[in-house]
Amino acid sequence: MSSAAMSLRKNQNIVKNKIKLQSGPVSTALMLVCLVILLGLMYLSQVTKTSTFNYKISNLEQKQTQLQSTKDNLSIDAARLQSIAEAKKAAETAQLAPVKTVSYTTAR
Repeated sequence: MSSAAMSLRKNQNIVKNKIKLQSGPVSTALMLVCLVILLGLMYLSQVTKTSTFNYKISNLEQKQTQLQSTKDNLSIDAARLQSIAEAKKAAETAQLAPVKTVSYTTAR
């Protein structure tokens, strides 16, 4: 036999008393109220976190929209400036001579 089994045989006079928990109607009602309050606080915490994240997301989406419109405006300006520069460059390379006389034709 092992030493644990021997020690259990020696102490056979140990009595285990079962503890009975009893609660009256007042303590039961108090525990239920505390449980409801705890669950309510947990729910409010989750709702607050969700609304805070939604607020941050909406701010970031608004900033993204503003930056996108700024980017679009800048790309339009860049295209316009490039087209003016290209037109000036094409006129210089074509070496066009100024027109001295202009003649118009009329439709009959």
